[in-house]
Amino acid sequence: MSKARKIVGIYAHHHGSGHIRRCRRIQRELSELGWDAVIVSTAPDADIVLADDAGHGHTGRAMTAGGTLHYAPYGNRGLRERYATIASWVDENDPAAFYVDVSAEVCMFLRLMGVPVVTLAMPGLRDDAPHQLAYRQSDAIIAAWPSWVPVPDHLRTHSDRLHPVGGITLLDRPDAAREVDRDPQHVVVMAGRGGSTWEPGDWDAVEAACPGYRFTFLTGENRVDDPTELIASAGVVVAAGGQNSIADIAHQGAPAVILPQPRPFIEQKASATLLAREGLAVVPEHFPAPEEWPDVLAAARELNADWSRWETAGSARRAAEVIARIADDPTDSTAAIVTLANAGRASHLTHQVNLAPEGTDHITVALADHALLEKAVPKSHVVDVDKHSGAKGGHPNLARARNRGAAEAIARGNDVLIFLDADCLAGGDLVPLYTKALAEHPDAVVAGPVTYMNEGELRTVRPDPHPARPNPPAGEIVAADNYDLFWSLSFACTAQTWQKIVDTFGGFDEAFSGYGGEDTDFAWNLREHGIDLLWVGGAHAYHQWHPVSSPPWEHLDDILRNAAVFHSKWGTWPMEGWLRAFEEAGAIALIDGSWQRTP
Repeated sequence: MSKARKIVGIYAHHHGSGHIRRCRRIQRELSELGWDAVIVSTAPDADIVLADDAGHGHTGRAMTAGGTLHYAPYGNRGLRERYATIASWVDENDPAAFYVDVSAEVCMFLRLMGVPVVTLAMPGLRDDAPHQLAYRQSDAIIAAWPSWVPVPDHLRTHSDRLHPVGGITLLDRPDAAREVDRDPQHVVVMAGRGGSTWEPGDWDAVEAACPGYRFTFLTGENRVDDPTELIASAGVVVAAGGQNSIADIAHQGAPAVILPQPRPFIEQKASATLLAREGLAVVPEHFPAPEEWPDVLAAARELNADWSRWETAGSARRAAEVIARIADDPTDSTAAIVTLANAGRASHLTHQVNLAPEGTDHITVALADHALLEKAVPKSHVVDVDKHSGAKGGHPNLARARNRGAAEAIARGNDVLIFLDADCLAGGDLVPLYTKALAEHPDAVVAGPVTYMNEGELRTVRPDPHPARPNPPAGEIVAADNYDLFWSLSFACTAQTWQKIVDTFGGFDEAFSGYGGEDTDFAWNLREHGIDLLWVGGAHAYHQWHPVSSPPWEHLDDILRNAAVFHSKWGTWPMEGWLRAFEEAGAIALIDGSWQRTP
């Protein structure tokens, strides 16, 4: 096919009518943006109708693939046919992106075929493994709720790709010329096609208990294609808690009673709870008894809910624009891990490099032993401290090495720079959480917790962070109130922020050489120049064991020299714990205002 054709795919779940209705509205908006969008679904009115995969005869592990999927029963012919149809369409049409509304399995299947995916964040508690994997793989996540809704806990780690667009409705507002007054005694009852627990007899009793009210039922076979005028003129609308029904009610500004129905992941209960909390609808705990209905209907009218807060105007266009942006350019930021090493850390370094996430650039600055390190870590780009030579003067200059590594990472086209000590391993979420944090706070420096492993231990799970530094919950970002807690073992910034750091104060101060002081000086410069330091929950690094001395006697001369450099800049002494320990041991003393070795 000609690449001039701008095409995207849309998958619509077939349960109920809400998914395909929403997809039709987004399809129309995509068309106006110049995209040819094709809907595939089991629903009979889809552009491409997929085989039905119902009826499987399996439960438990056989249906969920050990909890990694929602639905993948063995030997289901319909399941095979529907994915074969999707794969064939993708192969023939080469879509620029696919909007999935909704299926975790379809998201994963499309992503495996190399198609950029946009999915929908449905309401409810969706912290299960299949949903989380689908969210992680998606290039963007559309939420059909207002922008002011707090990000649910299960979406926090994906919030950099979350786009609340407002409630999506297919309804138009009535023309002003045809607008009708609300009849306070008219009750419109709507039930979605997904089914309800309401029985006809329930409503017979309600009608009998509400003399003077007129009821219109848009349920069962009584549904209409366009309920705009009915909702616009109703004194109260009673509906289940489906997203489309809520959006339709909000778009018309109707007083509402919401009766959430049992749905997977308590999606309708979650939506109804939010509406009740915000004073947008009356939400009874259960189906009210007949004699309670007059008071329930009156309470809904008296709410005077401001439904404009549901942000329905332009919502479908905003959703289409998210999809179009991904279709136009799905590329993501590139990240590099920068570390410093010599032959003494070669073994630890090999673990870091070979356990780093695939697709992450890795740069090793050789403090010495360049040729040996190149052989030890062929997957890393190994450079010298200086462009043409290794460390000079017998003291490895860690500040110069970090500056060199950052410059190399930027020269290689990376957007995110992640600095890790050679002894540290990146936890599985370190790179994505640092990247997410910097997408939200591109002008900051971010840092995460570090776990120290025991001798012989090697892991990137079960964090037990060092207690001296903050450890926020996973996905939370907390502003630092004490820059002294900065640790060069693990931190990150954008390439643009690094360039600002270099332009402002030169990066790490290369007047420090050997061990100690340069990272505290760096943190104080961040504070001095108004660059935020943020702690990123869940961005765990794991420090491999190696012998240490406390205080570090092998670095005594470096510490004395670097402490003097720090004092000359800031007027105070760094590393005071070590200095006092050396003093108590009789090795140093404060003589004429400087720390010196004792005779």
